[in-house]
Amino acid sequence: MYFSNQSKKQSRKNATPKQQNNVCPKCSFENYHAALYCEICFYPLNIVKYKPPTATSASVTSIVHQSKVLETQTKGNLQQEFQKPSVISGLMVLGLAIALWSNYLLDRQATHLSLNGEELIALHDSMNQVKDVPPGLFSYGGALYFASLVAHGMNDAIAQDHPDFHLRYTKPANQDQSYAHGIQMLLDGELSFAFNSRPLTNQEYVQAELRNLKLLQVPIAIDGLTVFGNRDLMVNNLSVEQVKDIFTGKITNWQQLGGADLPITPVILTSEDLEILAVKDPHNLPNSTQYAENYTLAVRKVIATPGAISLASTSLIQNQQGIKPFSLAADNSTNYLAPLVQRQPNLDLFENGTYPLTRRLFLVIRQDGTPEELAGKAYAKMLLSRQGQSIVEDSGFVPLYNTKI
Repeated sequence: MYFSNQSKKQSRKNATPKQQNNVCPKCSFENYHAALYCEICFYPLNIVKYKPPTATSASVTSIVHQSKVLETQTKGNLQQEFQKPSVISGLMVLGLAIALWSNYLLDRQATHLSLNGEELIALHDSMNQVKDVPPGLFSYGGALYFASLVAHGMNDAIAQDHPDFHLRYTKPANQDQSYAHGIQMLLDGELSFAFNSRPLTNQEYVQAELRNLKLLQVPIAIDGLTVFGNRDLMVNNLSVEQVKDIFTGKITNWQQLGGADLPITPVILTSEDLEILAVKDPHNLPNSTQYAENYTLAVRKVIATPGAISLASTSLIQNQQGIKPFSLAADNSTNYLAPLVQRQPNLDLFENGTYPLTRRLFLVIRQDGTPEELAGKAYAKMLLSRQGQSIVEDSGFVPLYNTKI
């Protein structure tokens, strides 16, 4: 309880008489005659009169000896206390509580990505922090750029942290590798989640609503496309307009581009790959166009065909020695930019947008209240974790949300 200075004086009138030399020189409070410090401001009193006892060598030796004995006894007592079962179990419980509290804080501090204004995807540091990962076997498919993610250890990292979460690639039965067919397989229930190289269309959203489900697209990376040809071609640089003219049949011979008199053979997987060139009508493609089932076969066709040209995600053709990547310039420009530096994707150009052929990549999830939805969201969270985005970068893409660990 708090007492004023005056009340303290009044309460002490019947106590032991005070001496005037105990008046505090700092706050003027009258203290007991034996007081060493002021009761109000703790200012030292009687400094002149107080003399500490003089220490002799014998007394010092005795004090040191006593302190050592006390220290030894204290250590022994502590060791005995820590060896008691009750203390050991208490420390174990305390350690577990600290670990659980740390995990709780990590979960609380995780940032979130808002999608469609309502869906939240947590952005964790590592894959093992992702919760609600359903056990089972889940299928994925769609745009084939995921092959680079798998090759650089994405699925292996997921399996290590969540061994009951199994993934399998589902190949389309009709060999249709288009992005539209991948979304259709997702709508038909053939896939748990699908990779996509373009935003969903209004028609695809409508198809989902007709089936009483929703589609959620999650941006996961930025990709740069490389236009490449046979290694022996004499042409090294192309403009985006020239690439478009090649794939629409306006330019049919390399001689038109300063090369040898050699017919041009376009090689593609699907006409959707050309949408980035604003080529949306497959009927505009030249008759000499050849198709491949996957990008590995497309590369082989380009290597085997002297006048061949194709385009693909830079992540899928990095380290290929038998092809020639073309440096590209935007329309009406002679600033040719290389998509690869020492056979590695030029991520700086992709990230700052100066390279002329870049696109966003997406993961598409079914929202239908089934384990398929849980699987898609769990995969998205692991892919967008700092650990997952590090693998995204190693795979040849520009990560969107987190930097490397």
